[in-house]
Amino acid sequence: MPDRMKTTHRGALFLWIVVVASLAASCTKSTDTEPRASGTTASGSGTVTPEQTGTGPPGTAVYRYANPGLVATMSLDGDSGTLAIENDTGRELPSPGFYILDARTGHRVIGRVKDAASIGIGETKTFRVSFSGLGISNIGLVILLIGPDNYGAFARE
Repeated sequence: MPDRMKTTHRGALFLWIVVVASLAASCTKSTDTEPRASGTTASGSGTVTPEQTGTGPPGTAVYRYANPGLVATMSLDGDSGTLAIENDTGRELPSPGFYILDARTGHRVIGRVKDAASIGIGETKTFRVSFSGLGISNIGLVILLIGPDNYGAFARE
């Protein structure tokens, strides 16, 4: 029986060495190739403040949606702007719409598209858009609707 105990202890010791070596290697791994936060450090806090990704004057924003055959660009200035849709999908598209998710609360803000109409094959149409109750800085996501279908989120440029 003593031989069996030695074997069990050796196995446990070997397993323990493997676990410790794995943890040690993962803790000392170089992060030179891993992405890092960029921005400026707030004085005294050691907290990184992300750099602004939006361009343009305060209160303006440009959002872009692109999928094969469909490009939509929404330019906002305050609570109104334009939505340009390029239709190269090979089929007529129903009239567009959109909604916005409030970044603070997640609540949906319904957008309005003035004189919304279908977009023919190969056409580019520009529509006036508006929304209320939300500032540009509080926009979380802008979601494109084509007819009753949710096409997904725009990306802010």
